[in-house]
Amino acid sequence: MCPRSVTLSKGCRGDDHRGWSRLDVFWELWIVRRRLLSKPSIIGIAVVLVAAGVGAFFFTRGAAATASYRTGVATLGTVTQTVSLSGNLAPDGETDLDFAGAGKVTTVNVQSGQAVVAGQVLATQDPTTVDASLTQAEATLASAQANLTQAEAGTSASNLVQAEAQVSSSYVSYQNAVTSLADTKAVNAQMVAQSYSAYTTAQAAATAAGCTASDTTPPCPQDEAAVTQAYQAWQAAEVKSTQANDQAQGQVNSDKVQWQNAKSSLAALGSTSTTTAAQIAVAQSQVQIDEVNLSSAQAAVAAATLKASTGGTVEEVNITTGQQISSGGTGGASSASGTATHAIVIITPGVFEVTGSVSDALVNEIAVGQTAQVVAAGSSTAVAGKVTSVAEAATVTSGVATFPVTVVLSGANPALRPGMSASVSVVINQVVGVITVPTSAVHTTGAGSTVTLFVNGKPVPTAVTVGASDATLTQILTGVKVGDQVVIATITSTIPSSTTGTGRSLTGGGFGGGGFGGGGGGGVRTGG
Repeated sequence: MCPRSVTLSKGCRGDDHRGWSRLDVFWELWIVRRRLLSKPSIIGIAVVLVAAGVGAFFFTRGAAATASYRTGVATLGTVTQTVSLSGNLAPDGETDLDFAGAGKVTTVNVQSGQAVVAGQVLATQDPTTVDASLTQAEATLASAQANLTQAEAGTSASNLVQAEAQVSSSYVSYQNAVTSLADTKAVNAQMVAQSYSAYTTAQAAATAAGCTASDTTPPCPQDEAAVTQAYQAWQAAEVKSTQANDQAQGQVNSDKVQWQNAKSSLAALGSTSTTTAAQIAVAQSQVQIDEVNLSSAQAAVAAATLKASTGGTVEEVNITTGQQISSGGTGGASSASGTATHAIVIITPGVFEVTGSVSDALVNEIAVGQTAQVVAAGSSTAVAGKVTSVAEAATVTSGVATFPVTVVLSGANPALRPGMSASVSVVINQVVGVITVPTSAVHTTGAGSTVTLFVNGKPVPTAVTVGASDATLTQILTGVKVGDQVVIATITSTIPSSTTGTGRSLTGGGFGGGGFGGGGGGGVRTGG
């Protein structure tokens, strides 16, 4: 820039004045004015006017800032509140098929991945054992029916012989049932012990790795998943064991009743030659019991042929031809963790469920039947779903309680794959057609909630009563009506003093090298 000693009157160009202070400008103008005092008065007046204009410009550089507002409009809308969880997709509509009793597998007609239809024969079991049971049941029923007929006809010597035979036969059946109960309990105890051992092993591995429920560092997610799976398998084994033991105990009780009834019938026949109404009632009761046993034996024979109860795709085949099934209700095989598996598993392709966990603080917000949106990893499209189960008991890991929640996806989704991770948003509340404002427009303190209305160009804070809210919208119960403008944000900006840009500038012909009003190179100063 021009030094102080070089003035405009000495020919320094106006565009060399950059960086001058206001004092520099007024100093130079004062020097020019003095030199021009000897000129005609009109020139002096012009210089004074120019100086006044320049001074006014510089003194008004600090133009006042003004506030503007970003606003929205209260409208009728929908507010949706959700709870988020995540998990992995698993096939839904799974059908687990097993033989009803122990025996040897004679044929396996399907393999994993094969499509099947309802009623199709999948595998068969050696029917020798169940056929023998059926034959015995048929004979026992026939004997009971004969006894009833004889009781109704009256006592004879032959009746006594038959009654004695019935006592002997029923006693043998009772002893066989007692032996079977002991065997069943032993097998089930072994199965439960194996599953419990697998659970404690998985738990010990997770503990040794220092894993917690929220730890996402490998191998913690895999270890925690293994613990959960092993625990569920253990619990399932406990339930299955109890059911099998109860069934065997029921058979013992039934056979014992038959034996006792047979003894009572024999005693009654030996004490009198006249059939009583009570004896006939006992004989009728025995017939009814034997009819139930026959139905069970017939069902066991039918179960020796494993058929598809529904159409689908075979996911697992856990039996092989020649394999000996040790007990009914399972495929007789075990996974690496000791968990009993099913003989054959059928799934419906493309139908999935996802199970995630919610905290104890949120579990009461979730209920069976609520709708959900499920987004699988790598997809931007949400699939509708519905909550089908909420665990009654918490899963506690490292002192943290969570509750498993299962959501079944609607329809078939062939693009999805089992095991894919998925994010789930469960809709816990939704209000439709209510007055809403942008959530960012609502300000809540300990004293309540307020919304700033924009009325006649001015902000007016207004107390409101709020209802449901989500990340975007908040329901307003009182204080705002549809169409009201609400302030979302306040924006402060400085008003520019020139139309040539956002800065303030002194523009014009300037003081050129030719003197006042010279045309060469206008003197311009921006900023300040």
